[in-house]
Amino acid sequence: MRDQADPAGSPSSARTAWLLLALIVGIALLHPVLTGRPDARWATYCVVEALAVAGAWLLTWRRRAPLAWCLLLVGISCNVAADLLYFGETVIAGMGAKAALSDVMYTVAYVPQAAGLMALGRRVGRTAGALLDASIFAIGLAVPVATFYMVPAAREVPFGIEGILLVGLYAFGSILLFALYVQQTTSHRGRNPAFLILGAALLMAAVGDPLWNVHMLEGGPLLSELPKVLWYLNRCLPLVAIAHPSIERVWRFEPEAPGAALPRVRLAALILGSLMPALTLVLASFAAPKYPYWIPIAGGGILLPLLVLIRMDGLLLQLRRQARQLDVLSHYDDLTGAPNRRQWKRALATAVAQARLDGHPLTLALLDLDHFKAFNDAHGHHAGDDLLRDAYRAWSARLPPDALLARYGGEEFALLLPGITVAEAVLLVEALQPHTPQQQSFSAGVSPCEASDDLDSALDRADAALYRAKQSGRRRVLVAGD
Repeated sequence: MRDQADPAGSPSSARTAWLLLALIVGIALLHPVLTGRPDARWATYCVVEALAVAGAWLLTWRRRAPLAWCLLLVGISCNVAADLLYFGETVIAGMGAKAALSDVMYTVAYVPQAAGLMALGRRVGRTAGALLDASIFAIGLAVPVATFYMVPAAREVPFGIEGILLVGLYAFGSILLFALYVQQTTSHRGRNPAFLILGAALLMAAVGDPLWNVHMLEGGPLLSELPKVLWYLNRCLPLVAIAHPSIERVWRFEPEAPGAALPRVRLAALILGSLMPALTLVLASFAAPKYPYWIPIAGGGILLPLLVLIRMDGLLLQLRRQARQLDVLSHYDDLTGAPNRRQWKRALATAVAQARLDGHPLTLALLDLDHFKAFNDAHGHHAGDDLLRDAYRAWSARLPPDALLARYGGEEFALLLPGITVAEAVLLVEALQPHTPQQQSFSAGVSPCEASDDLDSALDRADAALYRAKQSGRRRVLVAGD
């Protein structure tokens, strides 16, 4: 049972999360200033990481978190254990940059994190658009990593090909994890504080690992210390995410509605990924020209525009699909599927113009179900809806191909009969009477539409004939003017 003293939806729970965030970020910003020795700062980060992941597990148990979150936290815990091992290997044992037990832990950590993110992604569904967005982002971020790390490393090989592949796995693995996050970002999750905090945690690793790779090649105090701060935030921020009450909305099954707007997080990732080859080219112009930087830049510059074009085509297809849906909604009745008044009047104007051109007769009729309100009161509105649907289907199935039956409003239907005389129209409409569902009946008014008529006058005559049919006892068809 969830703790009653701190319900997930209480404001105090959100305040606790923001206080934890302030504390974690404060340590990251202030500790380097207050502590002069890099090893001491790193040791402090490792200790705080361990406390943060322990607190995250405690809140995970209290909130009865699903397996997806637990898998994600297992991966974070592996990273924390690997940080402690790496500190011992490099600072205490002085092993230097070589493959060790910590590398095994770092590598293993990707598996549960990826599994957890994919499980969370299944709760919002998968779309081709989201997959393309994630691919564009991942490939875009991989361009500078390949340019400034893999290309120089392939030439220099300072610690063996296995070392190059290992730290390359760290960089590309972290980018792929963040790409999995981008893929499942929906309009709902894009406004969720806990989900955004989780994304910030994954982004820290996606940036920190490539920076550490470059440090392994070129050294420098900034490139040595900044990745450790980013790793520290990557390990600690999940505590803030699980502490925030909005985390439980991340666990819900909330598939994205078809045609929903592109979430801002995915849009930002899409833009960033698309721009990375150009930005990498600018940065490469300032680097020493002893490496073939152009190879990954050219590869990304060719592949990314193709993916962006495919994505744009998908968005245009979605736009066309929505336009068709909007057209259907604006011209057809949602309840019966019949053309609505707007569509019928448009067809009437076209039919009048055609009749004037070829001289053929044109007749229209208004049909109104008898005692519909009483039927609704006696049987319920659902039965009334069924009667309207069934009446439209039964009547339209017995009309000539050129005829158009539309729902004009309420229980009233309008019938357009091109090429049909008034006498033929009366017989045709009367023939529909026995096919009215549930033993109901209708009254109708029929009117010719002369070449000299305007549309409103013809409709007014049919409406007057319908009124007389109602006043004359219903269940009958009358012609205007009779």
